[in-house]
Amino acid sequence: MINIRTAPPSATLDTPIDHLSACHRRIEERLQTLERVGPHLLDRTAEALTALQAVFWFFDSSGATHTADEEESFFPRLAAHLTPEEQQFLNDLELEHAQAESIYDALKSHVAQLTNPPAEAEVARYNDLARELCTLYRQHIKNEDARFPAIAARILTPADLDAISQEMKHRRNL
Repeated sequence: MINIRTAPPSATLDTPIDHLSACHRRIEERLQTLERVGPHLLDRTAEALTALQAVFWFFDSSGATHTADEEESFFPRLAAHLTPEEQQFLNDLELEHAQAESIYDALKSHVAQLTNPPAEAEVARYNDLARELCTLYRQHIKNEDARFPAIAARILTPADLDAISQEMKHRRNL
C-alpha cells in the first residue's frame, strides 16, 4: 500500500487512485496558504490578495476537476459493489464536497468584497471562513485518504481504472 501522505512521483492521470491522493497534497498546500494569508490582509493587502487569487484559481480549476473525478468517474463505478457502510461513507464524502463548495463560495465572495485596506471585521470574517473551510477539507481528506484508496483498489478492475484515467484526461483536455 502506498503512503498516502507522500504520494509517489508516479501519481499521474495514468494511475487515477494515486492521482487523487497526490491532488489531496496540493489541496493541503492551498489550505496552508489560506491560513497564512489572514494575518497579512491588513499590512500586505496586495500581496495577500494575489496569493488568494492563485488559491482560487487552483480550486476553480484543479479542485473542481478533482471533485468531478470522484463524483463522476469513481463513485458511480463503486456504488453497486459497496457495503451499506461503504455507501454511507461515499454519501458522506459527497455531502462534504457540497459543504466545502458552499463555504468556498462564501469565502471567495467575501474576498471579492474586501475594502482596501480591509477593516478588522472583514479580516476576522475572512479568518472564520478560511478556518471553517480548512477544518472541513482537512477532515475530509483524512477520512478519504484512510479508506477510499483501499475501497477503490478492491473494487475497480484494470478496465475501470483505464476508463477513469481516460475520463480524467478528457476533463483536462489532454
